[in-house]
Amino acid sequence: MIHGNLLTETAGIGQSGPLTLLVALVQFTSPHAYLSTATGLAFSARAIGGAFGSAVLDSIINSKLRSSYAPAVSGAAIKAGLPSSSVPALLAAFASGTGFSDIPGASPAILGAATSASQETYAAAYRLAWASIIPFVVLAIVAIIFLKGVKELMTEHVEATVEKDEQVEKLPV
Repeated sequence: MIHGNLLTETAGIGQSGPLTLLVALVQFTSPHAYLSTATGLAFSARAIGGAFGSAVLDSIINSKLRSSYAPAVSGAAIKAGLPSSSVPALLAAFASGTGFSDIPGASPAILGAATSASQETYAAAYRLAWASIIPFVVLAIVAIIFLKGVKELMTEHVEATVEKDEQVEKLPV
């Protein structure tokens, strides 16, 4: 489990670091005239990136499941004693979540072995998807290292007031 925890922690650092700093960096480094546009673009880029990332991860997970789920579950069930003629009924029961009692030759031990194989196959698919993120996490961590600090910009100065200010309105633009 150490491998899984390290992977999760690394992915968390690589994904949360840039996302939490993005808005602050954009707002501190954008010219006042383009502040709202830059902030909107930053949020849009983050949302689009998340949508593409989710689609890619979904594709990886489903591809892995399509290629390995049925052989793993049916193989574990047959090894536990299920007749091979009952495999289609077993896979249909797993797909629908019902009908396990209607599988000819199924026993609790066979269903347990098939369920364990099903869980292992899903876990392997998700591990593969998470592992595919590692290169992007490394790039994100490197990018964070090279970010310029904005500590000197974090003051009590308000860039745009909410209240109507007579003096500000009289300033030349």
